[in-house]
Amino acid sequence: MRSIGISLIVVGVIAALCVVALAWLSATYGGLDYKCLVEGPRRVSAPFAVTSEAVQVHGTFSWWPLGRACNWQRADGQGFVIAGPGWSTTITFLVCAAVASVGGVLIAIGNARTRYLAAAGQQSISG
Repeated sequence: MRSIGISLIVVGVIAALCVVALAWLSATYGGLDYKCLVEGPRRVSAPFAVTSEAVQVHGTFSWWPLGRACNWQRADGQGFVIAGPGWSTTITFLVCAAVASVGGVLIAIGNARTRYLAAAGQQSISG
């Protein structure tokens, strides 16, 4: 049970790190501002967010949810409208973290079982 737990931890952590690295690389490759102009995300529910090249847009990497976030200048010039990334990358990261957590739980259960069996064995010897 311990080797399965260790394997799940290793696979989960490596996969989670790969998800974060790929999200960061895909969000920042070519420049955040340029990627916002070309690919988005755009805020379709906000009518003041004009998506033309004449407007200012600032891209950032968002840690929650994972991905590229774009701040679009409002058409009326009164600030910016934020368009965040979708949740699919973040959900994938959370699934990878859950796999690693299951591995930790399996190790803890295995250790508790080993201690219980060792204590039961000691009682039968002394009894």
